Amino acid sequence: MLRIFIVFIFLTVGLNANGQDKWSLQKCVDYALENNLQVKQSGLDVESAEINLFGSKMSTLPNLNGNLGLNTSTGRSIDPFTNTIIDRGINSQNAGLNASLPLFDGLQRYNSIKRDQYGQLAAEKDLESVENDVTLNVVTFYTNILFNKELLETAKLRLLTTESQESRVEKQVEIGALAQADLLQIKQQKANDELEVVRAQNNLDISYLQLKQALQIPADQPFDIEIPDLPEPNPEDLMESSSNVYQYALQNQPVIKAAEYRKESAMKGIGVARSGYYPSLSLNAGISTNYSNAAPEQFPVLGSENTTITRPIGVVENTGQVVITQQEVPSEFTDNTYWNQLDFNQRRFLGLSLNIPIFNRFQVKNNVQQSIINHKRTEYQLTSAKNQLQQTIEQAYLDVKAAAKSYEALKNSFEASELSFRNAEQRLELGATDAVEFTQIKNEFERVKSDLIRAKYDYIFKLKVLDFYQGKPLNF
Repeated sequence: MLRIFIVFIFLTVGLNANGQDKWSLQKCVDYALENNLQVKQSGLDVESAEINLFGSKMSTLPNLNGNLGLNTSTGRSIDPFTNTIIDRGINSQNAGLNASLPLFDGLQRYNSIKRDQYGQLAAEKDLESVENDVTLNVVTFYTNILFNKELLETAKLRLLTTESQESRVEKQVEIGALAQADLLQIKQQKANDELEVVRAQNNLDISYLQLKQALQIPADQPFDIEIPDLPEPNPEDLMESSSNVYQYALQNQPVIKAAEYRKESAMKGIGVARSGYYPSLSLNAGISTNYSNAAPEQFPVLGSENTTITRPIGVVENTGQVVITQQEVPSEFTDNTYWNQLDFNQRRFLGLSLNIPIFNRFQVKNNVQQSIINHKRTEYQLTSAKNQLQQTIEQAYLDVKAAAKSYEALKNSFEASELSFRNAEQRLELGATDAVEFTQIKNEFERVKSDLIRAKYDYIFKLKVLDFYQGKPLNF
């Protein structure tokens, strides 16, 4: 019954594990890129840069503004209709539209557009750089899970081997082939192996937790990953030299591209600052009108023809002769209604405005100097980014070479250690050796085996890092 129950439990666990949706490395990367807060913040920087560029492009268009006013005054005022001083209360309104188009501004708008274009490109490359960092982070945690899974399986197999040896030693002790001390030694080794299983399980749980945190999913959410079919590490995969890898990365890594775009943006910023030295020319146009309750009851109809009238202007004192004059006056008048007055009071204008900078308290000069300093700073940042990239690739290249050598050396050591362990296992069964010597040989074999697993995944991960700088996909 106990065996049937154990089989049932294992089958249930296996069905649950198979029914659970397992995450591939690509799925983990895609999920992280979609939900990572740093990626989202960098995406907002791209949107902000796009808005800045849009604003710079729209600055080439004319601006148009309207105005409305409502005024009331009492006492001595200027009649807005006749421009004479009157002593009465006046209610007036005014409205207008004004437009302005800059014709020349020392290439300020042109350089602003170019500056913001490079700024947008830099923001996009920054986003790519953040996505690359997140991807590498996920690959690291994913690889740690694979590594700890294999260590856990190794620890469990080691425990099963020790339990089997314990059973054989017990039988040999019963028939007197081995001493009781040998059985105690095996039992102690079994306890150590059980502890290693617990430690390996804890390490695996921690690696799962780290990946969950990188993906920002709850720690208690069921989660498992796909186990890819990893090929045996092949040192011949390391074909490219570090200088070739660096040259490729120099042309394609987003962190370098972002620094280059910032340098170009800073150069255009110098042009924006220098535009303050040049005159600016703009075209201005507008239309306005007003209404006043102090206007006369009638006023001429716009567009009506004038007529000549004769009117007296005085009398000659000695002769009594009337002096007359001729005056042209509108031939048609209209009533003073609200809309008629707004139409009558229309004023239109069109003009050019030239602004010549003469003395601006050295503000333009200071702005230019600050822009030059900012450009030099971006040059240093670009050089620093290139140096950092070269150092990182050179270190990664050496790490891969060292990991490959370690793996090859441990493979040879593992083969020798395995032969020694199998020989000691046979001698223990025959009673030709004691448990102490066997345990020492077994522990050395297990140590080499664990080191080989560690070296295997260390090489795989470091090779993936170098692949990343060569633009190769990071999938297993």
